Amino acid sequence: MGAITSLSVEQGGRHVAVLPRFMEGLENPGLSEVVWTESMSERKERMREGTCAAIGLPGGIGTLDEFVETLVLRKLGRYQGGLYLLNLDGFYDPFLALLDHFVRTGMLEPEDRALVQVANTAEELAACFK
Repeated sequence: MGAITSLSVEQGGRHVAVLPRFMEGLENPGLSEVVWTESMSERKERMREGTCAAIGLPGGIGTLDEFVETLVLRKLGRYQGGLYLLNLDGFYDPFLALLDHFVRTGMLEPEDRALVQVANTAEELAACFK
């Protein structure tokens, strides 16, 4: 996320972080704003507020947690935004294969699997919002 913050600031943009208080002192100094929460659960809720889409960039287990929780909320009608994965260099191929496995075994409905849209490049992702 530090690279995203730096690039955003270099391009004249704003980068707002939503962080739990236990991470105070670890925030990137280039952030335009920090919104503090009391827990990781509250952080995820705040990150979704007022958004039209959730985008999973290549990342770690926290990114996966955030994306899967948002997919579940979308499936349950509790989140209305789009769901996108930026699958650079096939990063999310194993995760997408797991979702397909869930469909094959009847653990996920095909229409719920179809909620996840995949872009393989930043340009493809940007085209999703035109």
